[in-house]
Amino acid sequence: MSVCAVVVTFNRRELLAECLAAIGAQTRRPERVLVVDNASTDGSADWLRDREGLDVIRLERNAGSAGGFAAGVEAATAGGAEWVWLMDDDAAPAPDGLERLLESPAAAESAVLAQAVVRPDGSIDTGHRGRWRRRPRPLPEREYEGTPELGYFTFVGVLVRTSAVATAGGPDPRLFIWADDYEWSLRMREHGRIRLVPGSRIVHRDAGHEPARRRRERTPTAGAWRNICGARNYLYLKKRYEGQRALSAAGTVAQFVAKALLYDEQPLRRIPWLVRYGIEGRRGTFRNFSPEEWRAMARAPGWKLAWQALSRRPSPPA
Repeated sequence: MSVCAVVVTFNRRELLAECLAAIGAQTRRPERVLVVDNASTDGSADWLRDREGLDVIRLERNAGSAGGFAAGVEAATAGGAEWVWLMDDDAAPAPDGLERLLESPAAAESAVLAQAVVRPDGSIDTGHRGRWRRRPRPLPEREYEGTPELGYFTFVGVLVRTSAVATAGGPDPRLFIWADDYEWSLRMREHGRIRLVPGSRIVHRDAGHEPARRRRERTPTAGAWRNICGARNYLYLKKRYEGQRALSAAGTVAQFVAKALLYDEQPLRRIPWLVRYGIEGRRGTFRNFSPEEWRAMARAPGWKLAWQALSRRPSPPA
């Protein structure tokens, strides 16, 4: 079975080096390692150019996690791999991670095999694997036995069968970031089973976006673009996969607004964006911006002027 490992990176060269070292230390190495550089500006491109045994795709502009993984999955599939092993640059699989996935009995009848995601201290980060019942519900730690079936996964340490990708399609690059992995999970499970292999582990070292920390610290305005994209994408998948009606969608937007009031810096500046992007999600319209573009718009004298500038950007085709 041929495996292509796909790592998406953006401005985290040190973490990327550790991730690639962990892949190189596998007891069962992938036949190909592909790095998608999301237009990094920290010297990652030069560093990657000097590495042997890697294939590198450098995107001209930051396409978000969705665009990065979409490019990687497409290239791996075109290259003839039977499986694509996906992870961000802040992940480090255990040395026997890939071997345990491929040797699992679930490998014979699954479209996706998911590693158990653990924190640097070894505790299980349950938020990355779960079941979808009107919303993502993390799989309880007590169920990390056998090979339980999942309803969703994140991009951290999943092994995807390319024959399933051929029918379901790859990650949707229009979604840019946040809830893009949920959307692909819901689409993939229409074409095959998603199984957790608890004995295969991968360390996720970026603790900056854990829910507990988000509740303790206010989201800075400069980083609110993530949540805005997430609200749009969540409204999109709720309509696409659950047929959510307009009144229920208004309630979902209200929940995002309430969270902004509780946890965000300058929430009154962000709320109009949440409402607008919620509407765009319902319409299936995806106008994205880079973190740099958002910081410039966040400094604009009024959100309406920034929105008008963004609205002139066409939505990418489906």
